[in-house]
Amino acid sequence: MQGDSLNRAALAEIVFRDESARERLNAIVHPFVRQLALEREANAKPGQIVVHVVPLLFETDYAQRCDATITVIAPDELRVRRVLERDRWNEDQIRARMRAQIDPTEARRLATYVIENDGDLDHLRERTETVFEKLRQTTPS
Repeated sequence: MQGDSLNRAALAEIVFRDESARERLNAIVHPFVRQLALEREANAKPGQIVVHVVPLLFETDYAQRCDATITVIAPDELRVRRVLERDRWNEDQIRARMRAQIDPTEARRLATYVIENDGDLDHLRERTETVFEKLRQTTPS
């Protein structure tokens, strides 16, 4: 229907306070997203690195489909401050989303690579480039 749009803020308010609603939403969205990912991989050139940005990488076992996994971790208080500045959410909304995500300690344990996001953008870029170079060295041509 033309003119209809998704009120992402309202939807987020519901699903980050109600786990069963979040699970229902994930059951609708994830099959479509996974299919799109498979299509992109199928169209990749030999040796091309395909990056998937997967918010529930470990929680949904999607990591098992990946040759390598990367998690980006920042200290909790820094995460809260950044989101407050960027999105103007209140702290309760931010912490509700954080509770719905994998514990950073567990993500760190499960990931192939960890990028510490505890500095400025230049440091993040530097750390990301280091991981990308490691991936390029281990990716068959």
